Amino acid sequence: MELFYYRDPHLNFGDDLNTYMWKRVLPQEVQDAPNLLLIGIGSILSDEWLARYADTQQTVIVLGTGTSYDRPPRRTEGWHFLAVRGPLTAELIGRPDAAVTDGAILLADTPAARVVDQPGDILFMVHHRSIRNSPWEEIAAAAGMRFVSPQQPVETVLEAFSKAKLVVTEAMHGAIVADTMRIPWVPVIVSPAVDEFKWRDWCLSMGVPYKPTRIPAGHLLDTSHYAAMASVLRDAGLSGHDMLDGKLRRHELEAYFGQRFSPEIKRRLLRPVEPTLFHRVANRGRRMLNLPIHRARATRALAATAHGEVFLSRDAVLQARLDRMREAVGQAHRLAVQYAY
Repeated sequence: MELFYYRDPHLNFGDDLNTYMWKRVLPQEVQDAPNLLLIGIGSILSDEWLARYADTQQTVIVLGTGTSYDRPPRRTEGWHFLAVRGPLTAELIGRPDAAVTDGAILLADTPAARVVDQPGDILFMVHHRSIRNSPWEEIAAAAGMRFVSPQQPVETVLEAFSKAKLVVTEAMHGAIVADTMRIPWVPVIVSPAVDEFKWRDWCLSMGVPYKPTRIPAGHLLDTSHYAAMASVLRDAGLSGHDMLDGKLRRHELEAYFGQRFSPEIKRRLLRPVEPTLFHRVANRGRRMLNLPIHRARATRALAATAHGEVFLSRDAVLQARLDRMREAVGQAHRLAVQYAY
């Protein structure tokens, strides 16, 4: 079996769950199938990533994958969409029957899903692209939390989750894993570029709202960077994280994708400001610009999340989605035996 997922050279917890989980939950006949391509966990159901497989002779199985960052793949004839992340992805690809939830819910069927009897930690995890200059470990400790980096090995992160009573997270898979392990969670936003679509897609699949709390950056350079990113989005008519609130039809989602993930917007978000003299000097003096006022502001906002509204899907919803994903794994097994050998 060929497993396709995004491989970040610096590691990323949500993507790296693929290497941990599938070998523990897929039947061996699926893993050994020589002519099978599994599209796994991640926001990779896009033309940017999957156009290369348009004419593949492999049996292609989509299992718990989501769309984001680019339009869905245009040529998917013969692909088997057994489960996608949520109803927004399903609507966008024209396959409402495939709406289940994120594939990481299958972590419930691994030993990692166990939580200690008396968990006590409050965890804080940012998105992997928010690991820039802000001293998040220091800020989390000051807020009474334990910082968990998405760039740590999967086993390290899961061990921390096993001792957690609450997870405050900008990374969506921090919430997905917490929800699967029955740990309450709080969504936050540090970077304005956090993708609303993928969060709402998964939240809708689990019957929970998406109500993120804004956490300011803890460093002057990051504050300047995110302000520039927010300006890019505002100029394009894209501001806030409530543009997708409510039920949207396929043409409306396509219009949103065409606007939010246009090549120009993506280019400007990656490099939102030109390297002025200020930025060149600032990059040489990062420690000098690590100002207490920014750390204190981030600490106050982060500490407040532990006393605000928390989220967790209902047990019955989790069980129903887990059962459907298990059925999808069973379908993958049958397809592998039928076509992939």
